[in-house]
Amino acid sequence: GDKRKSHMVKGLWNYAIKATSIEKTTEFYVRNFDAEVRIRSEVLGSRYHLLRLGDSRLIIFDKAPYEDLIGRTLPPGYLHDVYEVDDFDEHINRLRDSGVRFVMEPQELEADFGRRRIAFFENPDGMRTEVMQVLEDSDKV
Repeated sequence: GDKRKSHMVKGLWNYAIKATSIEKTTEFYVRNFDAEVRIRSEVLGSRYHLLRLGDSRLIIFDKAPYEDLIGRTLPPGYLHDVYEVDDFDEHINRLRDSGVRFVMEPQELEADFGRRRIAFFENPDGMRTEVMQVLEDSDKV
């Protein structure tokens, strides 16, 4: 078969924004987009709400989980997009080979949404992106 199939990106898993008030922003999406709040929790020192809007997931943070690593306070608004992959190591190697700058080095993470392998990096225009392999999914997501 096609060897590349094992390295395919499964798709956009979620996108993330930073809010001055998680509660007010969550309420905005619930009221105006019929969003469903699935998780209210904390990960890597950041509080977050995970919302479902139809087939899409939105995570609203009080601060980016990598803000301390980049050493600056990010403004409210768009933070990053998250792509789910089957072969995490293959993708990390491809990203390193293309010279990306990692904002957060690859690591394994356990949170209310499940167990993951994650890494944050910047695309050529400096847009933050996460590559993620789902090791175990919570039934809440």
